[in-house]
Amino acid sequence: MPDATSHLGLYRAGLTSAAHRRHITVARMPLVEDTLEILRGSMSRNSKHHFLFIGPRGIGKTHLLSLIEDEIAASSDLAAHYVIARFPEESHRTLSFADFLLGLCEILGDTLPDEPLWRDLHQRLRTEGEDATIIDTLVPAIRQQNRERRRTVLVMLENLGEMFTRQIKKQPDIAALRKFFMDDNGCLLIATAPLHFDAITSVEEPFYDFFDVQILEDLSEEETLDLIRRNLEWEQRGDLLHDFGSLQPKLLALYKMTGGNPRLTVMLYELIANDAITEVRQQFQILLDRITPFYQSRLNDLPPQERAVLETMAVMRDQEKTPAAITARMRLSQPQTSSLLKRLTEARYLRSTPHPQDKRSRLYTLREGFFDIWLAMNLSRGARERLPFLLDFFTLYYPSIEEREKKRAELRNKWGNGDAEQAFDYLSEVGLPEERAAAKLDLARLHAGNGSPDKAVQYLREASSLPLDPLGAWIVQHVSETPSTNYLDELQEMVACWELHRSGNLEAFAERLRNLADTLNYKSFSETKISFLRDHLPQLTDTKERINTRLKIADLLHELARWPDAEQELRRAKDEAETLDDPAALAATLNNLALVLQDTNRLAEAEPLMQRALA
Repeated sequence: MPDATSHLGLYRAGLTSAAHRRHITVARMPLVEDTLEILRGSMSRNSKHHFLFIGPRGIGKTHLLSLIEDEIAASSDLAAHYVIARFPEESHRTLSFADFLLGLCEILGDTLPDEPLWRDLHQRLRTEGEDATIIDTLVPAIRQQNRERRRTVLVMLENLGEMFTRQIKKQPDIAALRKFFMDDNGCLLIATAPLHFDAITSVEEPFYDFFDVQILEDLSEEETLDLIRRNLEWEQRGDLLHDFGSLQPKLLALYKMTGGNPRLTVMLYELIANDAITEVRQQFQILLDRITPFYQSRLNDLPPQERAVLETMAVMRDQEKTPAAITARMRLSQPQTSSLLKRLTEARYLRSTPHPQDKRSRLYTLREGFFDIWLAMNLSRGARERLPFLLDFFTLYYPSIEEREKKRAELRNKWGNGDAEQAFDYLSEVGLPEERAAAKLDLARLHAGNGSPDKAVQYLREASSLPLDPLGAWIVQHVSETPSTNYLDELQEMVACWELHRSGNLEAFAERLRNLADTLNYKSFSETKISFLRDHLPQLTDTKERINTRLKIADLLHELARWPDAEQELRRAKDEAETLDDPAALAATLNNLALVLQDTNRLAEAEPLMQRALA
């Protein structure tokens, strides 16, 4: 049974028990076993084998170190020989070699309570102003204790690149740290870093060719599904495990967006499975906020032009990132752009792949999906309102218009639920422009029905930049131009008419338009409603229906003393009635037109019309 006190620590490994950690591990155990085998071989040698694990944030570096720590503790021979001194993941106090030694002394004091020497030394030296005194005291003490006890202190350091580039800035300190591990002091180093950095890649740096460097790769599709399944097993989520097969398409869409990043996958898999869009946004924004300092420092490390390339690529979300496209957006020459892309690729900021349709070109992407999204959200207000991550999810998970329309119908039935509203919002950004325009008008109608004028106007504005048929374009233009007291009700009615017309159900459209006309009276009219009806009566295919609707509109215009407008509608109705073999319809139009002429003192014109109506 799972340990109820164990929780999956996405940032703090101490929350997770060893059994829990082992159960949910995928893809990393072979690397752990290889490392343990090398550690066993190092036990009898003075020269040590040092490791550096490199992988982006969230790839599982901290998890890997914890696995190694667990396995050493569970192995009698390794546990008898190795003492693990694990520095905090963010060890900001380490600014020199002397600081490193003080930190190691403090950790040994906590790890080895039966050796009071370390606590005593730390108490005595922690306020010492001379680095040389600290070094000359602690290095011999560490060497002597390790020799006497025939052990190795296994030092675990995370974010080594950050430590070497931003914290320990003096070259002699870095050289002293290398010498400490190279000498026979009984210490072995296992470190992690999110990227390669100069201190290990430059031949001029002390740590060049020092480590056995291992790259942590992203999880494959199969490994990602296995990771999620293992988490559900540990949590005893029989409800989701029972239906795991139907969840796989969603989870594979999640995989394509996270790129197999374990941390983000574990954070979001259940929320995605349950369409909990609000929580997904919150969790994702928390995650991005936590890694902001890291990415800010990454950007600051780059020259301005290289920084500009990354930012340009991040906002090219709907465009292939070829050298030609990037050159055009950057307004640079092709050789300049090619040189910048080459440098960023070599520095592992970018990944380059052959273009599938053009073998002479290449496609570039930011190597870290997090970094790409973080840049996009910093640079674009639109990206902050609609997370690129979730837009990608809906695009991948609902690839066909049939699937999207089915999902929209489902979301309409759940309207009023915050997740349904946000999911519908994201779906309005997916598909061809005509489909997106229709979705946005639908959202305007739904928000109007919910009494949310600001949101209704927002979607009308978004729809205005997309291709619409004349009826839809009329709604977008006129509703906001001529607001009335019944603005939201009218918007619902007009969009409903438009949706029926767009669907091809002209019979239902005609009935809806008739119903709209039936509501016209002195108290409920508005310029928008009258204009909508007058401009779209030609869409009614039944001439008699069209005549009757014109008569209703003309009656209201007559009552409002808008005689020229009333006359115009009645003359149109008369012309259409003349083509019908329907004496009653013609008599009604002639009579009403005569009354308008009579009220405007045009009796000579009214009399013959009245006579025809009575004939």
